[in-house]
Amino acid sequence: MSSAAATQSPPAPPRGAYAALLVVQVLFGVHPVANKLAFPAFGPGGVMLARVVLAAVVFQVLASARREPLPDARTQLQLAVASFFGVAANQMLFTYGLARTTAMHASVLITTVPVATLAVALASRRERATPLRVAGILVALAGALLVVGGRDTLGPAGGELVGDLMVLANSLSYAVYLVLSRDLLGRLSPWAMAAWMFTWGVPMVALVTGVPDYGGASASAWAALAFVGFGSTVGTYLLNLLALRHLPASVVAVFVCLQPLVATALAVPLLGEGIDGRTVFAAVVTVAGMVLATR
Repeated sequence: MSSAAATQSPPAPPRGAYAALLVVQVLFGVHPVANKLAFPAFGPGGVMLARVVLAAVVFQVLASARREPLPDARTQLQLAVASFFGVAANQMLFTYGLARTTAMHASVLITTVPVATLAVALASRRERATPLRVAGILVALAGALLVVGGRDTLGPAGGELVGDLMVLANSLSYAVYLVLSRDLLGRLSPWAMAAWMFTWGVPMVALVTGVPDYGGASASAWAALAFVGFGSTVGTYLLNLLALRHLPASVVAVFVCLQPLVATALAVPLLGEGIDGRTVFAAVVTVAGMVLATR
């Protein structure tokens, strides 16, 4: 082999991977706004349960079509634990938190997921701490504290502070799931893992929500609910698989910065939310910390 061939750089990622990642961020950016539009008709519990059930059905069908083997009992127990953090606790904290705060606040706080994941990995000694990483985590935490500090109440549903803290806790819960899932992904395909995680999530979520009433909703409410289920749940997972096959996690983390922009652009005209300087500054600080920590 010639020296030129030995030093040849790896092929560039396909443009489709970047396009898929861009669509994922747009879908996630629309997600809190679509939830807000569906809440009046179905309630947070109804939206959340429909989302988990739909994802479980779709991914079980895909896993069956791919003839994925049935996980053994030990793996199923690990899947149940991962499902608690990655589906049940994660989605309940986000959905009920979003019902108490604004879509813009939620979209800013959700960008802490990469930083929270790194923090959990460092705490569990699965990643090596460096001054740059620690500094990035601290900067992102400062931005999150700017978001949750000094919030007003939002009527009988509770205060924005409570909602902001729940969304922040959702990021931590999802981060724990991401760290736990690494071992499972070494033994299961992403399709099988998604199918059983969402399946385990159905009874966990149903224990909290019960069986909501889905009757009497308007067409626009059903459209918002369909987007949450097919777009920002099933669609984002499938497109993320395509992107992560070709792009490093650091690139994926940077693209997360687009979510607050999309959410803000829609929340102002559709939900009547206002933009304040504190939230904008907090978003800049949080995203800066995320970029710094994931470099």
